[in-house]
Amino acid sequence: MHAHKLYAWLDTPGTTPLWKVFWLYGVLVSHVLFGGILALYGQLGSAQLALLFFGFIIYTAWVLNAVWRNAGNVRTALFGEIARFLTVAWSINAVLVSIFLLLEHLKTGGGSLPF
Repeated sequence: MHAHKLYAWLDTPGTTPLWKVFWLYGVLVSHVLFGGILALYGQLGSAQLALLFFGFIIYTAWVLNAVWRNAGNVRTALFGEIARFLTVAWSINAVLVSIFLLLEHLKTGGGSLPF
């Protein structure tokens, strides 16, 4: 029964302007968070880094849902669909890069970034 309410809430159209969700929450905040994780990459243990990546992935999922729900809040419907596509692509990329960086950190025991 609670799952039904969660699904209904996740599927409810949003009321926030798409530009705000996409550019501020999706682009700006995501880049600041990921940049912070990269800055701390060599200073953290693998468990701490895994927690940061987990939090980043949860935030990315929230942004994906927020963009999806608010994609209709634009004058031109095509822009909403483009935002959805770009956010799905970004989300897949964010998850994969997070996993690969964590695996590299586990393999080498930390140190500097692999690039």
